[in-house]
Amino acid sequence: MKITAFFPAVFVSFFLFSCSTCPGKDCLTVYNRQIEKQHVHPDPTVEKCSFDMKYLKRKNKAFYTAKKNAPYKVINGLDISRHQGEVDFDLLKENGYEFVILRLAYRRYGYESGNLVKDENFDRYYEDAKKAGFKIGVYVYSQAINDEEALEEAKIVIDNLTPDMLDLPVVYDPEFVFYDEARTDEVAEEVFCRNTELFFDEVEKAGFKTMLYANLMWKFFVFTPELLNRYDMWFAQYAKKPTSPYKFTFWQYSGGTKIDGVEKPCDMNVWFVPLEDETEAENSQTVSDDARQAAGEFQIELQETEGSLL
Repeated sequence: MKITAFFPAVFVSFFLFSCSTCPGKDCLTVYNRQIEKQHVHPDPTVEKCSFDMKYLKRKNKAFYTAKKNAPYKVINGLDISRHQGEVDFDLLKENGYEFVILRLAYRRYGYESGNLVKDENFDRYYEDAKKAGFKIGVYVYSQAINDEEALEEAKIVIDNLTPDMLDLPVVYDPEFVFYDEARTDEVAEEVFCRNTELFFDEVEKAGFKTMLYANLMWKFFVFTPELLNRYDMWFAQYAKKPTSPYKFTFWQYSGGTKIDGVEKPCDMNVWFVPLEDETEAENSQTVSDDARQAAGEFQIELQETEGSLL
């Protein structure tokens, strides 16, 4: 479930503007980890977003591409954890939602706990979504503070899933906790990056596809250009349209939408599929024989808010 961390959206807002002193005229102001505005420019070494947003349109609670010559299509979906309560996946499918990213596990953020827990509703959600014909991915909400915990988070994926159970990637979701004291408050950016690499190395060796969850704060102030280029991205920004200068494949545009079929408000997402990759979208996660053996509401704001997939 996406939580807005109990502070105003403006605290982590994003602005795109041009200034006379910047030759590229691609300036951004992004709030950093200390909740301070910082003037930044996109790193030219990071792969840029290739989707032209002029084609992206919205009607009610769904997005679509408006022109026949659009070079990509979009698929509507959502992400779900136990916070959403009862979920009618059959009704969701009837209403046009085609994919879901389920929370597999989460690490508690408290100083005295930090224990890793499998989502209490995961098995039931997985079975129901599978029967309804959803394409399924999973995420792990991380509060890891060292190598051991990052590897433990990878292990819970490998112990509970095989690659052929998923259509979409395994998502790693490390986050800051702004609404309370957390065990990750003093964790250095370098540690977050190392944890991410360790997690992905392990799950990729087991045959899974991977994807990294991030908003602009994490893209500009935590993750290295190497990480941003290496992994597929699930971008979180509550806005009319996504404005990340960097590549992404999935966009989480809402942290709490009430829709038919889900008991409590849920997070809404769009999957961008280049038309040349449409076959891949149909087949989703292709698993090699070697891998199988190895594994055996929309809120309209021109701002980007810090999210928490809890």
